[in-house]
Amino acid sequence: MKTTRFNVVIVIGIAIMGMISCTNSPTKKAEVLEDAKDNVLVAEQDLNQAVSDSINEYTRYKMEAETKLIENDLKIAALKNNMKAERIEVRTKYEKELNELEKKNANLKVSISEYKEDDVNKWEKFKELVNQDIEEIKLAISRMSENRK
Repeated sequence: MKTTRFNVVIVIGIAIMGMISCTNSPTKKAEVLEDAKDNVLVAEQDLNQAVSDSINEYTRYKMEAETKLIENDLKIAALKNNMKAERIEVRTKYEKELNELEKKNANLKVSISEYKEDDVNKWEKFKELVNQDIEEIKLAISRMSENRK
């Protein structure tokens, strides 16, 4: 008796599973496929937007950094011009320091223009280092300006 009930329960279970699987008609499957395609399109659009935003951020940062570096170049040129009136010993010392700052500034310009975007973490670290170097050059120029007075 128990085996008969067990067999009946199994048969009923199989019948229910068959009925449930029949409800997944081709139209239902087509709808699911359409939804999946829509999700892929949305994901591609999101990816394209993220790439575009990343490129825009890089371009914006590059322009800002280059502007700061040009400002440094102008300040260095002004200091060099002002040094012409100094004694030769003082002028030689300051010209050497200014040439080093000018070289660092030029190296930063090169590294910014040659930077290739890849990993976000590397990009953030790169920006941090460049900003730090720019600030160090700015500070050195300011100190030289103040020491000259």
